[in-house]
Amino acid sequence: MVPRSIVFIASFSFFPSLSASAQDLNLSPSRPTIANSATIQDAGVIQVEQGYDAYPRNPPGNLQTLATSIYYTPLPRLRLDFGWSNFDHIQQDVGAANGVGTITIGGKVELKKEDYHRPAPGIAVQYEAELPTASGTALQNYGQQAVFLINHHYGKDGNIDVMLNGSIVQANCQTQAGCSYGGQQSLALSFHTSKITRVYAEVFGQNNSESNTPPGTYLFGGFYHQFNDAFGIDGGLRFGVSNDSARIGTTVGLVFGKRVHGGSKPKS
Repeated sequence: MVPRSIVFIASFSFFPSLSASAQDLNLSPSRPTIANSATIQDAGVIQVEQGYDAYPRNPPGNLQTLATSIYYTPLPRLRLDFGWSNFDHIQQDVGAANGVGTITIGGKVELKKEDYHRPAPGIAVQYEAELPTASGTALQNYGQQAVFLINHHYGKDGNIDVMLNGSIVQANCQTQAGCSYGGQQSLALSFHTSKITRVYAEVFGQNNSESNTPPGTYLFGGFYHQFNDAFGIDGGLRFGVSNDSARIGTTVGLVFGKRVHGGSKPKS
């Protein structure tokens, strides 16, 4: 697997393009909410997200994840996805485990583009396969997930984005007991306080450990701020509201973008 130092070097290699970027890459971050919109970034754009999630209190114990996601759009409505957990830490009553977590491979297809001026929402489907690595057994998962995504903007200027996601999950296929099945449902509201800043409110639930989050039902509040066309930051807090969920969790991340083909060249 790729060392964390290389991951950060690869991410920050996007910075030279920031001052030269005179065109909007239309980045579509998958963070900080669990629910995502049906949109994807512009064709020919690579989007890299580096995120850190932490759940320091019982249950489930001390859980921390540093993860990287890479999204590439070869076609206007097709996105190819690759992600991996660069570092996982799990500490429970029975012991602790550290190491590289799972990798994910998949994609997203935008079936119907949203039109702000019509009532029909944007619609997309997403698939990801989760594969184990050579690290510790306690950190591994072998399974897959299929997600249905819809979203629609409301308000005079489309400042409020409503996102609704539902998924079917197959997990833990590497265990002797065999695969387990579950799901994840999420509803998020995004309010654009300005062109470059959004604030979020979300409720989501799951009966398995998806999205670097323990099972349970959660409330989330967070933000995303885009400094320019190719760089943004996000973060927020999650609060468990069910008996089996983690009591509190935090997330923070960086979002980078770079056009690798297509589009008009920026003026010098």
